[in-house]
Amino acid sequence: MRVVRIIINSFTFVLLLIIAYVVWRSNPLLSFLLALVAIDQFEDVYYYVYRRRLFPEWFMPFDMIFEMVVVGIGLGMLVFSLIYYAYFETWFFRALLFLSIPIIYSAVEDIVMWRQAPPKSSPVAPTTSVMHHVCPEKEVREEKRFVRRKH
Repeated sequence: MRVVRIIINSFTFVLLLIIAYVVWRSNPLLSFLLALVAIDQFEDVYYYVYRRRLFPEWFMPFDMIFEMVVVGIGLGMLVFSLIYYAYFETWFFRALLFLSIPIIYSAVEDIVMWRQAPPKSSPVAPTTSVMHHVCPEKEVREEKRFVRRKH
């Protein structure tokens, strides 16, 4: 599933850069916003690859705003492709219908996962995918023998 997220976020990153470039002459402010959203998508790709964040913790509310912009762009692609699907002659424009759905899903999933992040006081690091149960030291010391575990 991680590879799929990397592909979707990479596609969204490239798409947003293209849209930002196209919009630059008519609306530089919107183009700048789209470039920031593209950088956020790159950060998501970086997170899925290396399991580390590029942005600090205080930047996460802006990350959520950028994810909402991605949801809006994905919904715009979906509506555009549904309205004009019968007029599309090439596979590229017909693919917009199917590509918009994973983009929306990925952004909504990022928003939901951010709200469900473990608290900072949690002993489990947010980058680990498996939780390990650790016995209290008192129980281990009372056992007074070494137990070899097979891996």
